[in-house]
This record gives sequence, structure tokens and C-alpha cells, in this order.
Amino acid sequence: MRKAFIRAASPVLPCLPGHPLRRFLERPTCALPGLARLFLLLAASALASHGQRITVFSEFQRPRPDGEVVSVDRVASRREILSPAMVRNGWLTLLFSVEAPAGESYTIYVAQNPDATAKADLYQLEYVEGNGEWIPDGLKPVAQPVQAVLSEGQKSQAYLLDLFLPAGTPVERFRLEIQLHAAGRWTIYPMEMRPMVTLAPAAPPLRGLLPPPEARADEAVRLALRGAICEEKQQPAAELSSLRAVVLRNALQDLAIAREKLRAGGAELLSRLPLAGGWASKEDFCASAQPAARGAEWWLRVRGHLYQDLPLPELNSRK
Repeated sequence: MRKAFIRAASPVLPCLPGHPLRRFLERPTCALPGLARLFLLLAASALASHGQRITVFSEFQRPRPDGEVVSVDRVASRREILSPAMVRNGWLTLLFSVEAPAGESYTIYVAQNPDATAKADLYQLEYVEGNGEWIPDGLKPVAQPVQAVLSEGQKSQAYLLDLFLPAGTPVERFRLEIQLHAAGRWTIYPMEMRPMVTLAPAAPPLRGLLPPPEARADEAVRLALRGAICEEKQQPAAELSSLRAVVLRNALQDLAIAREKLRAGGAELLSRLPLAGGWASKEDFCASAQPAARGAEWWLRVRGHLYQDLPLPELNSRK
């Protein structure tokens, strides 16, 4: 498969001391009022009209260099990322795309308040060609602040933000912003992060089958779940060198949490998880090679159940 790469410029120092939202960042940590969050999002949208934009996606909605989501990943209504839940001692992965004026350098910075609440690793996603479109998959670590220029004909560049929340993090909300500076203007994407009481167990070894990049983004989840409940043979070792491997790592983390709930009395939880994806039963799931009927983001509902005990009515059905 051919790969496409963005042009990178030399790093520059962050401009935070002169940042227009410096006072916002220095406010005491508390939940922003809903109207304030709405104002900030509207402000960011307004700046996008000048040729720059930040769009945030779940790991199951892969953005192409033309700004559109990869065809097989598309859903009728994708999850809006404003206030994501985070398990302690665990990972949260977000994708985001950056649009900037053609031929002009842009700078990206990720800010937190309180600072360094989560360990934040940032990767530029490298594109591979498959099924007639460019698919973000390869991981290129980048140091902050990131400075780069879009290649000719490229509308946007995709990045992966990998957040690890230490086990001892207080169960208190904190703020995280993705900040874009281009053409003399700042665009801010603010989020209110929600640490949960739930603790992820120690990370299991990264083992599992990786689908090809052209497969739907949640295929790594299906394969991990299959390995957990369908009596598959031991899974091969994998390297954390692609978006698909990150999805696998996160799925293994979720399955480890599900096993903890089993030990705490969550009878049959693992074997019933396929019902949330639209399969009729564990047996139906294990006999099928088809993706979940409920779309690429179906696993986000499972996470809501595992992390926050949000209801999943399918798990209580008597199929």
C-alpha cells in the first residue's frame, strides 16, 4: 500500500503566555456552565469560517485527508465528543483533524487544567491507500507544540490523541483543549473530561488479530471479543504501531474491566456483550464474520456500561 505524508516544519515554542484564552486556562478547576461551553464551541466554529477548523472523532470514525470519514466507518449520527468519560489507570483515545489555510504553517498544542492531569501522547496519523481512498492508520509520534503545513491538495490532517489517566487521579472533572494557531488566529476545541470511579486492571499483553486497514474501524474490537468468548486459540502478539493496534489495546482494556465485573457478580456479562452490536446471541456472534449491525461506534455504548454502569437493555434480554 502506498503512504501519504504531511510536510512538517521546524518546532516552535508554544504561544501560551499570549494566548487569548490564558485567563480561561488559569481559572480554578470546575465544571464550566453549559452556556460558557456552548459559547466557546460557537467561537471555534466561527473561526473555522476563516479556513481553519478542529474536528474531534471517536477512534471508530477515521477522518480522511479530504475531511470526510472513511466510507466504511460512516454512521447516520456520529458521537459528539464534548465531555468524555475516562477510566482511571486506563486509556482514552481521540482522533481529530485539522484544517488550515493551504500553504501556511499551523501549530497544535494540547492544554490541560490542572496541567498534566492525564499523560497525553500525540501522533500524526499516516495515510495508506485502500479501496480507492486514503485511510489514516500509521502512527508517527510528534512532540508538542506541533508545527506543520498541509501538503498540496490536502484539506485536513488527522492526529491521534492518546490519554492515560493515572490510578490515583481524583474523580473530579478537568479541562482539556486542543488548540490550533493558523493565519494569525486561534481555534480552540474545549472538552470537559470526566474521570470515573472505575479503575482499569493492569494492562494485559497486546495480543490479538489486526484487521487490514480497509476493514471497518471497529473490526479490531470484534476480533478481540471473538478471541475472548469464542474459545479461539492464543492470539498473536501485536505492536502498537497503527491505529488498528490502538483500537485493539483499548478493546482488551475494556474486556479486562468486563472480567473484573464478572468477578464482582456480573454474571454472563462477557458472553452477552455481542447483543449490544446486534448479534442475536454469543453463538450467532461466534459463527459470524460480519461487522456489528449497529454501526462502527456500537462499542461506545458498551464502554458507557462498563465505565459508568449506563444501561444496556440488550444485555437484559432473554435471547
